[in-house]
Amino acid sequence: MRSPLTGPTGHDDRRDRWCVIGAGPAGLATAKNFRDAGLPFEIVERHDSLGGIWRYGEPGSAVYRSTCMISSKRLSAFHGFPMPAASQDFLGHREALTYLTDYAHANGLLEHIRYGRAVSRVEREGEAWSVTFEDGGACLYRGVVVASGHHWDPKSAQFPGRFDGRVLHSSEYRTPGVLQGKRVLIVGTGNSGTDIAVESSRVAARTLHSVRQGCHYLPKYFLGRPMDEVMEWFVRVRAPRFVHRWIRRTAIWCVFGDPTRFGLPRPSRRIMDGRLILNSELVHHVAHGSVVSKPDVAELRGDRVRFTDGSEEEVDVIVHATGFHASLPFLSPDDLPVRESGRYPDLALHVFNPVHDGLFVVGMIQPDSGAWWLFDDQAATVAAYIGAVRSGGPAAERARGLVGDHAARRYQPPGTPGPHASLRVEHDRYARILRRLRRDLLSAAEKA
Repeated sequence: MRSPLTGPTGHDDRRDRWCVIGAGPAGLATAKNFRDAGLPFEIVERHDSLGGIWRYGEPGSAVYRSTCMISSKRLSAFHGFPMPAASQDFLGHREALTYLTDYAHANGLLEHIRYGRAVSRVEREGEAWSVTFEDGGACLYRGVVVASGHHWDPKSAQFPGRFDGRVLHSSEYRTPGVLQGKRVLIVGTGNSGTDIAVESSRVAARTLHSVRQGCHYLPKYFLGRPMDEVMEWFVRVRAPRFVHRWIRRTAIWCVFGDPTRFGLPRPSRRIMDGRLILNSELVHHVAHGSVVSKPDVAELRGDRVRFTDGSEEEVDVIVHATGFHASLPFLSPDDLPVRESGRYPDLALHVFNPVHDGLFVVGMIQPDSGAWWLFDDQAATVAAYIGAVRSGGPAAERARGLVGDHAARRYQPPGTPGPHASLRVEHDRYARILRRLRRDLLSAAEKA
């Protein structure tokens, strides 16, 4: 057994195992697949419990009291671990956290988690990787899988002028009580923005929803089933893209009619080329006047906000539902290259580091379906790659070549606009590519 390394940094020698950063869905999926592949690992988690952003009310959690999963339970679960049959179609945050805890327990992961280990620095040191923690401790690992997600570093819109009221980011929002009796402006058209606008409409004196570009609002249910389950049937029969467009347009017209007649802006892109928001209530509240759709903010004027159409409104509270930065602040571009003005890591298949074999990212995607089972696929592919590289010789070269073939390709849906566009993937196509790569990697290792 190796003794701990000594020196100015006080590294503990853990080069017999891999470090998985984060005990949220991506980290747990990685740990489970490493366990199945016989790869030693430990999970380091900055907080005192697992679950990532699903730990309502805890530091680092971005969920609010009414948060539910956007994807239905049948299209969200990890492989081989279905969500409870008795649960509702769209799990709330409590049920989601219970599911993650049960998954960790069932797969023997709890004993491998080290809590209270906030990572401040990850860097290569020879053939190993040094992980430094905020408490000053440091460890050497065989390699690192970053599974800390991309919904923890809030991003707010910047507007000229000064605002005298209260400003919140959606990650700070918990209950609608903070909006009670106020004149509220929600900035942002994502799922959080629409959810908070709906909640605000029930308690606020006035609710404004600033929408820079029109988007397509899909009902959560269609034909008596969750909308994503309806669409999944067409995915599985490989229906052409125009059929998917037609089904979605039909669902919108059957449930809402033409949303622009209620004052919502016309989407600037065709359905599936623009943003799709799964929300059955926003159009209802806009139609009834309890949510007022406004264009982009032009200027802040004390207790008033001027919009790009020239209108002005008195506002007490602004909620920025403007998403998150895809941040990995503990990594140097020397160890993980970035692209697009330094905003996103430059990864093959959103997973593989083009520079080093010992550093991977799991969970840095924005799919058009449930994400957790895709994290599962990513992690299984990483484990297969490590196995092939560890075999050495032709198998290792074959593995590197297979991954290198994907390095310059981008797998986002065609015409995808908006924030995090580079992280978006079409779930079926992406999963098929991962499965094919995993099969080839396993084959390379078997032939070694």
